[in-house]
Amino acid sequence: MPTYTQANRPLAVTTPLGKDVLLLIGLAGREAISQLFNFHLDLLAEDSSKVKFEELLGHKITVTFKLPNDRERYFSGICNRVSQGGRSEGDIFTSYRMEVVPAFWLLSKRAQSRIFQHITVPDILKKVLTGLDVSFEIQGTFHPRDFCVQYRESDFDFASRLMEEEGIFYFFKHTADGHKMVVANTPDSHPKFGEKSEAKIIYEEAFGGRREEERILSWEKTQELRSGKYTLWDHCFELPHKHLEAEVEILDAVQAGTVSQKLRVGGNDRLELYDYPGAYAQRFDGVNKSGGDQAADLSKIFEDNKRTTKIRMQTETVPGLVLQGTSNCRHLVTGYQFTLERHFDADGDYVLTAIMHSARLTGTDYRSGDEGEFDYENRFTCIPFSDVLPFRPAQVTVKPTVKGTQTAVVVGPPGEEIFTDKYGRVKVQFHWDREGKNNADSSCWVRVAQLWAGKRWGTSFWPRIGQEVIVDFLEGDPDQPIIVGSVYNADQMPPYLGQGPDSKHQNDNKVSGVKTNTTKGGQGFNELRFDDTKGKEQVFIHAECNMDTRVKNDCMERIVANRHLIVGAEKDGSKSGDQLEKVYQDKHLQVDRDQIEHIGNNMELLIDNNLDVAIKANKAEHIASDSDLHIGKDHREKIDGTSSLTVARDLKEKIDLSASLNVGMNQDQKIGMNHALEAGLTIHLKSGMTFVLEAGVQMSLKVGGNFIDINPAGIFIQGTMVMINSGGAPGSGPSANPQAPDAARDAKEAKPTVPNTADDSKSGQKSAPS
Repeated sequence: MPTYTQANRPLAVTTPLGKDVLLLIGLAGREAISQLFNFHLDLLAEDSSKVKFEELLGHKITVTFKLPNDRERYFSGICNRVSQGGRSEGDIFTSYRMEVVPAFWLLSKRAQSRIFQHITVPDILKKVLTGLDVSFEIQGTFHPRDFCVQYRESDFDFASRLMEEEGIFYFFKHTADGHKMVVANTPDSHPKFGEKSEAKIIYEEAFGGRREEERILSWEKTQELRSGKYTLWDHCFELPHKHLEAEVEILDAVQAGTVSQKLRVGGNDRLELYDYPGAYAQRFDGVNKSGGDQAADLSKIFEDNKRTTKIRMQTETVPGLVLQGTSNCRHLVTGYQFTLERHFDADGDYVLTAIMHSARLTGTDYRSGDEGEFDYENRFTCIPFSDVLPFRPAQVTVKPTVKGTQTAVVVGPPGEEIFTDKYGRVKVQFHWDREGKNNADSSCWVRVAQLWAGKRWGTSFWPRIGQEVIVDFLEGDPDQPIIVGSVYNADQMPPYLGQGPDSKHQNDNKVSGVKTNTTKGGQGFNELRFDDTKGKEQVFIHAECNMDTRVKNDCMERIVANRHLIVGAEKDGSKSGDQLEKVYQDKHLQVDRDQIEHIGNNMELLIDNNLDVAIKANKAEHIASDSDLHIGKDHREKIDGTSSLTVARDLKEKIDLSASLNVGMNQDQKIGMNHALEAGLTIHLKSGMTFVLEAGVQMSLKVGGNFIDINPAGIFIQGTMVMINSGGAPGSGPSANPQAPDAARDAKEAKPTVPNTADDSKSGQKSAPS
């Protein structure tokens, strides 16, 4: 059992080591709103073997102060540092120093990277501060933040930064059992001291001699010229033509005691703090996490910009008027409010923002065995208690920035291959995100940079689920990722390098291009490929299904060698594939040598006007079956040489009107069997010289019942009356008068227009040095 005790002493400490193992002889420390308190304890130990550092570090330490009227106050925290000092010769005490901080300090030793989505800052704080004794007294409307990232940041810095951004402050209440962290944002959360004597403090300046207890001994008011206006602009790509600006001017005055302290002074209305980005637009999104519309969410920007700017102005204003003083009031606690009395112009309500405590046993100490006395004093800072100008913490916690780019993997719902919103944004899983589930909730919607982005025109390549993308961050802000590119990896290999699907292009770094993949399923692709291999240069285009080309003016092609066109395909003995063309005006085709066409089935040709065919040499046609020709009007032919016709079977002709035949020289006809000639009226045969009729067996001339018959038996004449040299006259008929045929029109010689030559270009030079 220790020989020395802290009982009945005005300063004592309670530790996990047990009662009086450590004896407290002095304390110095500082506490402030929105800052970690830090108390340094001077201690003695009668038996140093009982002082185990591992039993102190991270454990609760409580300091007890004796107050007037036998009351007590406490400083409670955890030990984060302890050191052992020396021991004087012959001295039984070993000296120690200990540092005591709030449990909130532990969060400064826990850093991580994680993402919060669709959650308010108060709710984020509740998650981050889980495990601490915290009282949340936050009031007002806080809209959920669409995307909020803790990136390579301690939990302490992350929570502090968010509170500073939102004008939220914290302070601590101490009891014998521990300390409670109060997180608040309104003046109502500053408690008053319970005892009337503590809530109202007398100002009594001391000039020497004995000092009364529980007095404010000095009081100094300081005003600083501050900026008179705060202006924020911001940008939201969903509201591209709006600045989303908000501005707030400094308050005209604040009441400090009996004085209305002017804040608009020194022409500070011309001292504007302008900043961009305001960082409020990024908190909202017109598209929900599933890709649906929530345009109403964007209207909240116009509420939050004013709220945010007001907080910034208050943060700038608060340090402009501070009150500093000294006192021997042992009960003062940061974050509490008190009422000053008996000052010549400062009587009023104030909020303690910072206190420096100093307490030490004096006179006799444990070495003498006396109870001893102790000195206590503090230096404090406070601000006027005001409903219109609450305390706002300074923005001192630096927001981490992402230095450079990162890569991430595109994610989405199960079963999907492409997952975008109406802006082409995608979701990603960051490599550092341990809490992400590699699904559509892993991130916010992330914009994707394109080579061109016009008004319904530009390039459109949307990263697909599973692909690795390069992510940059606007102004390095982890809350504002933007995809600027894509990269291949061992799982997502390039199409022409490695052992890819294209057997003709493996490990071929001379091939480049664009190759897509059919979705869903991935069993097809579209491709534009460039092969720069010397002597095999090629541009390859593959359309998995349809290919549509629309040219609104001229289209010119120049093929220096051959062109091959195959339409259709053959599978299992059946063929498919048609070629359809429509030309609204003329079609010109010039073939300098042969044109060969093979039509496997029928050919139909419809010409609404004339057809001219000019053949400068021979024409041969072979029709394996029938040939039909229907001419609606006249048919004219002109043969400059000989016309030959061979008919293997019958020749049938029908002429509804007249037939004219004009033979310039001889006409020979040979009929193998019968020749019948019948005229409805007259048949007139005339010879310019000789007329010979010859029959091998019989020749007959018959008119009515009269006839002349010549046969091998003789000549037989039979008539009603036969007269020889007895008058009469020969009959006559029309002489032959064949009409000249209509002249055939010569076909127009085709003269197709020479096509324009396609544009040309010149080669660049190799990039590699010679």
